[in-house]
Amino acid sequence: METTKKQIEKQIDQTILMVERLLRMDSVPKSELLVFAQWLNRFSEHDQAEFFERQTARWVSELDSVIEEVTHDQILTLLAPVIDHLSERGRKKVVRKEMILSVTKRFLDNIQWKKALEHERYMTRFFGSIEDTLEVGYDLHVDAMLIDYEIIRMTDDALIVKLFKKLEASFIPLILIGPNDPAVRQACYALGTDDYWDETVGIDERKIRLKRLLRKLRTVSSSILVDELTGAFNRKYLQNAYRRRTSRLERDHQLFALAIFDLDHFKRINDLHGHPTGDLVLTELAALTKQALRQDDELIRFGGEEFMVLFSADDSNHATEMMEKVRARIERHTFPNGLKVTVSIGLTVIDDVMMDLEEMTSEADEALYQAKRNGRNQVIVYAMATVKEKVKAVIKIEKAILPSLSRIEIPIHPKYDFDLVADDQKTSGSIQLYVMPLEQLAASNFKRVDEWKQTRDKIIDVIAIADEESQLLGQALERGVTDYCLSPLDPHQVEEQIRQWVIRLP
Repeated sequence: METTKKQIEKQIDQTILMVERLLRMDSVPKSELLVFAQWLNRFSEHDQAEFFERQTARWVSELDSVIEEVTHDQILTLLAPVIDHLSERGRKKVVRKEMILSVTKRFLDNIQWKKALEHERYMTRFFGSIEDTLEVGYDLHVDAMLIDYEIIRMTDDALIVKLFKKLEASFIPLILIGPNDPAVRQACYALGTDDYWDETVGIDERKIRLKRLLRKLRTVSSSILVDELTGAFNRKYLQNAYRRRTSRLERDHQLFALAIFDLDHFKRINDLHGHPTGDLVLTELAALTKQALRQDDELIRFGGEEFMVLFSADDSNHATEMMEKVRARIERHTFPNGLKVTVSIGLTVIDDVMMDLEEMTSEADEALYQAKRNGRNQVIVYAMATVKEKVKAVIKIEKAILPSLSRIEIPIHPKYDFDLVADDQKTSGSIQLYVMPLEQLAASNFKRVDEWKQTRDKIIDVIAIADEESQLLGQALERGVTDYCLSPLDPHQVEEQIRQWVIRLP
């Protein structure tokens, strides 16, 4: 029985990876989707046979009229029931939705647009200014950004240039929304917008144009292997690089190591010195690391302030010596603004071609967190005895509504363990999410929200509970509230919002 449960969990994991890959593609060969349909049919041997057999039959029927390629919209239609089933069947394993960020002071005018996006399986986030977007939204994984022209008109040019450069460097589509005025439209395109929507562009056309831009983003992203900011390789490079290393291991018996490292207390650098300084630190860090590595070693920006190195090593001692050189070189260096920076490094050695990338990454990640727990600024090699102690995170829910949400299943996160508690409990953590009534958040002119925004050593997000989509709710979103839900609460909707928040944590 236990073996069957493990098989089902593994198949859910593998199916989610396949679904995420299909969702990122502009089109898919019909033959590939038929293979995926066969996979779903095999899945039915262990779990929900009737559902998966029905989906397989539906796919074969609907693809019968397709000649060669299946479009992205057709893929979405085919996958919708499968995604819903996986979310229900494996609640702790969630497909990440694309994030659409809007910068506007006209929240009430955008309610129907927000609902249309969420109906299309997008996540939405609203900010009231470019300043807040640069500060709070800097580290969000954003897939497209919409900005009201009125916001552009009221914002300092330097801030606009800073935001546009960041979007351009990340190939994030930018859409400006303004009046039906040829002069304004032309000015917006001159600024660098990818599209311009005036009041004549309805919701259905907006959805089509947004999908087109996102398809272009996926195409560009899949073809670029170098991180724009640091010059290191990016995660798309990783899979093939790992495969080349395992082929060499099989052919020449050349062992190699996988190391993961990140900057100690990097959030403090961003908070105290600003994100541009943080970017300079990351750029210099990558350059220093390359200088300490050999020509054949490969540096990959794994995400945020986290980097990975693939390099040949004779054994764990040799690998440790190599990474110790990197650590010491960074510690000795003086970064911009006179900053002194350290890194913690976790590594594992690959001596078997059957060791897959996901498993080895998990081992190096566990060793990294052991280095963090041991005091930081050190190198730790993964050992079977390593016990991963996750960082504590807290989800605080208003006491009166907690009973209705107490059965929420929170997704598994590689770095954090989550406590679900009433908002009046003293429990705290470095990551916090509050689910609270709008009236409480708005008290004393949003005093609590402003205090949370100023917190330096914690990430605090908020979901407001509102009776209606009102001007007050619009103010809350402008002030930094992450999202909202309406009374009477739908537990499934709140659960989905919490789950998406969890999987987006760094």
